[in-house]
Amino acid sequence: LLRDKYLREDDMSKRLSLPGKMLRKIMEYLRDEGLVRVEEVDDLASGGSQRTKFWYIDYNYAVKSIRLRVHLVVSRLEREERAARGHSVYTCPGHAIRVCNGRYTEEEAQRITCPRTGMFLCVECYGNHVNNPDPPPLSRYTLTLVDNSAELRDAVANMTKVKDQLTKKTVGETQLRDSIFDLLRHLRRATEPLSSNLPSENRANGVGSSRLEGTGR
Repeated sequence: LLRDKYLREDDMSKRLSLPGKMLRKIMEYLRDEGLVRVEEVDDLASGGSQRTKFWYIDYNYAVKSIRLRVHLVVSRLEREERAARGHSVYTCPGHAIRVCNGRYTEEEAQRITCPRTGMFLCVECYGNHVNNPDPPPLSRYTLTLVDNSAELRDAVANMTKVKDQLTKKTVGETQLRDSIFDLLRHLRRATEPLSSNLPSENRANGVGSSRLEGTGR
């Protein structure tokens, strides 16, 4: 589609040697991701139908979709990393065996403390046993700080992996790919709007590819 501006569905199937059903599934996925679009055009004069589907790239729409997707992914990973670095979680022993829902933030965990040890107690279990004449030992519902070092490692690794995938890749002095961040910044500074690349407009201007032999209807 970068080379041919737009293509009929049956043309693409022929060029890519893919069954029509498989090709349609791939193109619908790319459409849902905002990378390609489809326009129905009257193609009777070229041997098609009144509602022939033409697949194409709307560059303006595609760039906005990519920019939004990159923003959402990076923002989510940044939030996860910040949360892992600055968020302490306390759990009750009963939470692991589903006796209670005792999982608390640091602020929530400070609601009830043991007057003897100063340790935080599970609010739910404390409420269940405060009037119990034969309560379980405090150790059964004393909160413990969760080790989130593994969570932090995963968050940092995920951010590093995504940034590595989206930044410029070079081997020695050879550049294998551009940075998506750099490309998006360059497009943001562009003075001319990106083309919508509508097949109907391109066909009216005589722009586009010819049908492959044997792919007409």
